[in-house]
Amino acid sequence: MDNILTQNEEKVLRAIQKFFETKRIMPTVREIKDEVKKLGIAVSSLGAIFRYIKLLEEKGYIEREEGRKRRGIKLVGSMKDMFRQIPIFGAINAGNPNIFALDNIEGYLRVSSRLLPNKDVFGLRVSGDSMNLCEVKGTKIEDEDFILIDPNDQEYTDGDKVAVIIDGVATVKVFKRTGRMQIGLFPKSTNPIHKPIYLTPQDNFIIKGKVVGVLKHFS
Repeated sequence: MDNILTQNEEKVLRAIQKFFETKRIMPTVREIKDEVKKLGIAVSSLGAIFRYIKLLEEKGYIEREEGRKRRGIKLVGSMKDMFRQIPIFGAINAGNPNIFALDNIEGYLRVSSRLLPNKDVFGLRVSGDSMNLCEVKGTKIEDEDFILIDPNDQEYTDGDKVAVIIDGVATVKVFKRTGRMQIGLFPKSTNPIHKPIYLTPQDNFIIKGKVVGVLKHFS
């Protein structure tokens, strides 16, 4: 199962952690329900909390100790170990490259450490639909999603999803070598308007890194 947490799952995990740090004991299901309400999750039943606990266990963030019913939850690692803040460097176009690449940090994302191959990973916000049929680890790249970029791995092979700056503007596409001195950047979309981009060493471009993850946008 995918280890990415939804916003509500992360809040439930934070509620468990906060209760433990304050009380030095693990919360009961009813106490978790009370804590998550403070974080803005409207839960109407203990059954909903049980479902969140089951999901957190399946994704490897908590364990349940056999033989203990009321306070049988155990955190796997600390919140500091589980999550990292990564910078978001503006938007990247999933279409024709017409959004200027920004060097300024737009904000930060709190991301599971399991999704990050190294400390240099950064995020970009997707604008457009030229990659809405393209998947990274089973998740499609759609408008307003966040993509995680690893700038360290510079060995690109056909099929890699890459972030590229062309003449100062940024785009995300599928990488493919189309000749001895030529590469193609291909869309993968339901929208037929999007066309490949072909580049040679004489063109002004730089590949910023591979797409290693997608975090879905929740409105």
